[in-house]
Amino acid sequence: MPYYLVRRHLFVVLTWTVVLATSGIALDKHTPRPILDPASVPSWFQTGRFRAARWDGGPIEAEKGRLSGWPNYTADDPDGVLRATRDWYNPKTVEFLQIAHINWAWVTWSNGFSPATEKEQWALLARYIAACHKSNIRVAAYISSANIFWKDMFKELPASIAWVERDFHGGPVYYTRPNRYMADIANPEWLELQKARIEAAARAGADAVWIDNTFSNHGEEKVTRLIDALYAAASRINPHFVIMSNYNRGIYTWGRLQNGVTTEDGGEPGYYEDRSQGSPLVVNAGLLRYNYAIGEGWRPVSAEFGGRHAGDRMTTPMQPRKWQLSIAECAMYHVSLEPFFEGLFLRDLYSHEPGALEGLRAIGTYNSFLERHEQYYVQPQSVARAAILSDTTDTVVPYLNELSKHHLNYDVLFNYQAPREPVLNRYKVIVLPNTNPLSKDWCAALEKWVRENSGTVIAIQDASLFSPEAALPDQDFGLGPLLGISRRSLPESMQVTPRGKGHAIYLPGLPPPSELASLVRPYLENSELVEVEERDAVLSNAAYQAAPRRIVLHLLNYRQDRQQGLHVRVKRPVRTVEIFSPDNLGNAQPVIHERSGYYEILVPELQTYDLVAIYLRGDAYSNDGW
Repeated sequence: MPYYLVRRHLFVVLTWTVVLATSGIALDKHTPRPILDPASVPSWFQTGRFRAARWDGGPIEAEKGRLSGWPNYTADDPDGVLRATRDWYNPKTVEFLQIAHINWAWVTWSNGFSPATEKEQWALLARYIAACHKSNIRVAAYISSANIFWKDMFKELPASIAWVERDFHGGPVYYTRPNRYMADIANPEWLELQKARIEAAARAGADAVWIDNTFSNHGEEKVTRLIDALYAAASRINPHFVIMSNYNRGIYTWGRLQNGVTTEDGGEPGYYEDRSQGSPLVVNAGLLRYNYAIGEGWRPVSAEFGGRHAGDRMTTPMQPRKWQLSIAECAMYHVSLEPFFEGLFLRDLYSHEPGALEGLRAIGTYNSFLERHEQYYVQPQSVARAAILSDTTDTVVPYLNELSKHHLNYDVLFNYQAPREPVLNRYKVIVLPNTNPLSKDWCAALEKWVRENSGTVIAIQDASLFSPEAALPDQDFGLGPLLGISRRSLPESMQVTPRGKGHAIYLPGLPPPSELASLVRPYLENSELVEVEERDAVLSNAAYQAAPRRIVLHLLNYRQDRQQGLHVRVKRPVRTVEIFSPDNLGNAQPVIHERSGYYEILVPELQTYDLVAIYLRGDAYSNDGW
């Protein structure tokens, strides 16, 4: 019998929910899952209060890199990458986290080797976690959901060969050939091993877990069961334990299964005149808005920008100012950037190479700014007047990135959320880009919102054609009566239909982002609380904080040159304005003018990032969220 099965604490009776989750019995969708209680998230891990980092390392990470064929992870180690990676959890490297003002880092706890092989790593990390905690740095334990380095695992745990996932031919499912198999995450013995790993991490002081390799082939039901089992095991030791999983495009919305959201799908932002195709402006705004919406305001959200304009993240760390642009882009959309240190960046930091230290200090400059001004990043309340109602396929995310370039601020809603009238009433326009399925409740709520609240719904192509139930032969568009369409007589051009106080618009195809932005704006009816002068590579986002009665306006310049005299309009009486920037600008004194029907603020300078705090007088602004 494997060593972990004989440990007495694993025989503690689990809660009824977790018994169901691990027994093969289908979960009752109406059974409350403890991990979905917002109170499960500790105060330090709430939006605006943490500054994240990937902090991979240790002996098993070095071996993972060698067996995976990563650049510079070779047995002879001519460049010293393996040596630096092995010794990364030397307590001396905590200083690097302090320099970067990182207060939440995830470390490599388990990546697919046998417990006998991983125990050296665990002993290292127990000391390292203690050192981090002494410096007020929280730690998440990285664990692979399914990776098996089969030579080591089968040697130490011969029974583990039965845990491997099989493909439809009966062969083993690989992560990468020839060394990495994938486990069947529903296998009871594999699940017991994973629970033992996570319990050991929690006892060592880990505050959270960061799960990798949660791919779509596992299926949502199996992933849910894994998460519930791990949470039940960890929360007995730490009742405020957070579980995040690294979800990539296609399964982003699985973030709703747990109490933390993360992805590595971001790309290096910036303005690149050397791009051979597409716009020179590269943004992650759509990805960030989308993932923050999955978080629903209570789950912490972080993101790694794994893509690079040139090169690979293992060999080409971002330049110092690009790290800063990336941190600011995440912060303005209520997400924390996870800088990537592995590979040459890690090696050079370990060796105190000046260029790497310059990059680390650049990260620290912006993170320390977020730390000093934390009050402006907590409890953000959206002021957007447009929303995208999306399904869970994630196909809309690249489109949302492009849409953001056209200065349209929007929220993201999902078809799996229950429609709520106070939330819908926040918006003047709701767009459905091929959104399916759409429930009867959503169709009824949207119709009422259009007719009674002067809303404009824009349905694109097949949006609402399917409901969550099985389709019938006479199935038609759920919003068909509102839109004035039927699948038997679809208009070939845009159709605008007045309905009550509002409008219903049908588009036969998804238009270019610029055209959709132009279509939406007139129907916003001058209702936006804040309007920012449009400039080519400058994006903005605004949030409201009720207690201090202030608008927090984020301004981001992707060119990172110096912009002068940016005009901002505010539709409420302004009491005072403050401008903060980590860029040490010479002039941060705003100029305020009262105009007919609005207040105009002149922001004197913008280089990369400005934070503008606009304090209102008179009645507070109200815009209830989810």
